[in-house]
Amino acid sequence: MLSKKQIKVETDGLVSLKNLVEVYEEVAATRMQKVRGAVLQSRQFLEGLLEVFAKIKTAYVQEGGKGGSTRVRNNRTVAVFISANSRLYGDIVDRTFDMFAGYVRENSPDVVVLGKLGLSMMENQLPGALYNYYDFSDDKVDLESFGLIMRYLLQFEKILVFYGQFRTILSQVPVSTSVSGDAILVEEEVLTGQGGKRLASKYIFEPSVREIASIFEGEILASLFEQTLHESQLAKYASRMLALDKSIDNIEKRLVSVKQESVKLRHKTMNRKQLSTVSGVSLWKHGC
Repeated sequence: MLSKKQIKVETDGLVSLKNLVEVYEEVAATRMQKVRGAVLQSRQFLEGLLEVFAKIKTAYVQEGGKGGSTRVRNNRTVAVFISANSRLYGDIVDRTFDMFAGYVRENSPDVVVLGKLGLSMMENQLPGALYNYYDFSDDKVDLESFGLIMRYLLQFEKILVFYGQFRTILSQVPVSTSVSGDAILVEEEVLTGQGGKRLASKYIFEPSVREIASIFEGEILASLFEQTLHESQLAKYASRMLALDKSIDNIEKRLVSVKQESVKLRHKTMNRKQLSTVSGVSLWKHGC
């Protein structure tokens, strides 16, 4: 059983810790709300833009474009892991790294790591693996760093990004997204209404489908990668909120436990005093 002094020290410490955690949770909530609307709107916009791009790539292939891409074709793949620079982001970073590490072990791609936390994860779980590291802010997308990373990634035919994605405040999931456009090549078909026969849609492009595909590909690649960075930020803030909320629950449970210890100690002290009083009265009577 804890002593009275230990109970006081632990209670004061728990109350101070709870206040600190509540401040961190409020900051995380503010940052999450700040980026949440923009990220979800951008996600919807890019999904619509990708549908248009899919039609352009399909038309490009139909006109003889090899691989459906105007970019470099060297059969090289790079896997990008978006981690963090600090902890207290719950388990979303760890779960994302597990997915990323599984892909790296199975496919042996070139590797890029963003964020200091990713360095320790690589050393601990993928020792000996070669990778390129870029320092990157948890709070914003720095244009200079973004441009530097993009220049490196453009050397690869396939760019696969691993990051945490926000679903709801209670759900953040690790996902992988190809930002190089190779995953959106589809065969665009429509029903003619005659016997269910399907024919590919035809479009007119000016100046040419190749030039339009090239412009779309370059712009969308950068936009998709930037979106993954914002998605990762949103998921990390939401995950931090959940982790801090659980911490507050644990602190409150410990405070209840310490309070119970205090009550037990007070009862024990009262019982001891009563026993001392009874013993004193008994000795006094026998003395008489």
